[in-house]
Amino acid sequence: MTDNPTPPKRNFPVLTGQSILSQVAWTLGSPSIVLPFLAVSLELPMFIAGALVSVRMTGSMISDVFLAQAISARDHKKRGIALTEIAIGACLVMALVVAATGGVPAIGVAFVAAFFLIGLIEEIQALMFTDLLGDHVQSKSRMIMRYLQLGVGGLGAIGLALLVHEITKENPPFSRHSAVIAVSVIFFVLSAVVILAMSEMTRSSQPNDKTQPARKRKFTENFTDIFAMFSEAWFRRYMVMRMPLVVVSLAVPFFALIAAEAHHASAKGLTAMIISSASGYLVSAPLWQMVNLKSHRAVMVTGNLMVALTGAALLSMHFLGIDHEVHLHAIALFIVTVAVTGVSSARKLYFLDVAPKDQRVKGAAAIKSICRITGVIVSACLAGVAHMHEVAWAIVFIVTVSLIAAILCYRVVLPHAKQAVAS
Repeated sequence: MTDNPTPPKRNFPVLTGQSILSQVAWTLGSPSIVLPFLAVSLELPMFIAGALVSVRMTGSMISDVFLAQAISARDHKKRGIALTEIAIGACLVMALVVAATGGVPAIGVAFVAAFFLIGLIEEIQALMFTDLLGDHVQSKSRMIMRYLQLGVGGLGAIGLALLVHEITKENPPFSRHSAVIAVSVIFFVLSAVVILAMSEMTRSSQPNDKTQPARKRKFTENFTDIFAMFSEAWFRRYMVMRMPLVVVSLAVPFFALIAAEAHHASAKGLTAMIISSASGYLVSAPLWQMVNLKSHRAVMVTGNLMVALTGAALLSMHFLGIDHEVHLHAIALFIVTVAVTGVSSARKLYFLDVAPKDQRVKGAAAIKSICRITGVIVSACLAGVAHMHEVAWAIVFIVTVSLIAAILCYRVVLPHAKQAVAS
């Protein structure tokens, strides 16, 4: 470790390499795409397959509400991040082992446990990464790193998915899906090893900080801090735009679920979905970087409309009974992946533009907590709709809210030029 306030130059290539390996791992072991395919192929009830989104969000919400302060107080993050990568890989291995040896009830319990733990660990990792990158990587370098992660990681995932497909295409569905997840686990471990190579600085805090014990937060403070943010005008305005985007973010898992329902037994179904989502990340990098520099509003409005129009087209083909080709679902998933990735990036960048510096941490925590709770409730309701009727009706709701979100983003989000003048 070093007390030098200037981050070592080698940290950028190390963290970039780690982020690319992690991107490959998340794409091949995606809880939004790969694991639902596995769940449906194992004949888990559609309610459980759809509710796994809610379970994952619940785990993330617990990290946001109860663990954020403790994670922020940690001086050293790289070992914690390495452990989270290995822990996520272990969750995937546990789900595979139970799926290979247990009955449907045991598999259901294992998948629920795996998704809950993945959500919990994933958010812990995200909170640690936020601090780590803020301390060790400059703003421009963070943007370059992000787009390299999406681009190179997307290409790597496509190549590996095609390779695994060629090797396992004659195998039964469970074997094919397991092979993809096994490769994902390997990349999680590689990512954990690589991040240990960075040189992490210690924070140059005041000498008295170590001698003064941190005040223990009361349980109720986790909630009063959230409610207090609604007294801020910028926060209320931001939340009007942000809440519908919770539903839009569910487009990827539910578009993947309708594809899994139709093609989980197909030899090329999962490969096509992985390639389409990875290609979506790949295209998102240069496309949204260019548009984001001009207007965050343009990205958010366009992304929401892309989700709505793609969903409407897929629903039309579904109800007409002409959506049996796996390529149609792959194209739809590609478009919504591009759209949701762009909307997610733009709303995060817009938050940094509008949130006062002294309220960013509390504001971000409050927004995440509210959106997680909303996401849990909405995704559970959509899972119920998918179970009682069919997944298509859940997508009808997502399409409708996406149109509303496009209108709200246009009215609420300020154009980039006006933001620059205002700031």
